Amino acid sequence: MSENKKIHFTTGEFAKLVGVSKYTLFHYDKLGIFSPELKDENEYRYYSTFQVEPFFVISSLKELGMPLKEINNYLDGRDPEKLISLLHTQNEKIDKEINRLVAIKEVISQKINTTQSLFNINTEKIFISTEKKELLFLTNAIPNSDLRSIAVSFANHIKRCDEYNIASRFSVGQMINLKNICKGNYESYSFFYTKISSSLPDANVYSKKEGDYLIAYHTTGYDSIEETYLKMLGFANENKLLLDNYFFEDVILDELSVTGYENFVIKISILIRESH
Repeated sequence: MSENKKIHFTTGEFAKLVGVSKYTLFHYDKLGIFSPELKDENEYRYYSTFQVEPFFVISSLKELGMPLKEINNYLDGRDPEKLISLLHTQNEKIDKEINRLVAIKEVISQKINTTQSLFNINTEKIFISTEKKELLFLTNAIPNSDLRSIAVSFANHIKRCDEYNIASRFSVGQMINLKNICKGNYESYSFFYTKISSSLPDANVYSKKEGDYLIAYHTTGYDSIEETYLKMLGFANENKLLLDNYFFEDVILDELSVTGYENFVIKISILIRESH
């Protein structure tokens, strides 16, 4: 090997040169994706200077999200037409991933804004505020819910959001019928929802109207939410407010923000149809 030292690298040298571990090179060799140019009688491996560029080609394909098996298949029969087809496919995947990340970024921004807004609100008060129109992606809740059914409904909502590529983890709310609240059925949700920026084809999308809403913030978790609902109904009765059909529950502070289920903060709102 002495006469080839000028054009060959040991495994360790080559690994350092291309920025991977020796074990990555061993793994690629085992899969037949990228093998050393030479192996001597002692099984020492040597990589050629001419292998640096091909290795970075493999690394680039891997960074594009291409599985090693597909890379291997491509390298076995590579040509310009196959490269163009491959890059078109990877380009589509990248566009989808960009859209997914943009959606997640929007949800995170919403989470930041809603959390910060709580600092400027008196959570002890019940008040009326004008709310903008919003689009809500809905999934049905299991009727007459108990805690187990609520958990199943929540998980089903997340799955449906995933099917529509909706980033939902930080922004799931519930709709509950006014009639159920009046009957004391505080867990009998009708729908779970996630706010979306535009309508979706073949999806159950609800247009939450712009208008004046009766709003309260419940600050001691779901177990005691009855207290705030009773206060809201009392406020509406005293002020002769005609309420719409559904209450909306938006969790402002959840397990990401506070320790303990009893410390959750839930925004409860309902559209006011008219006042007398």
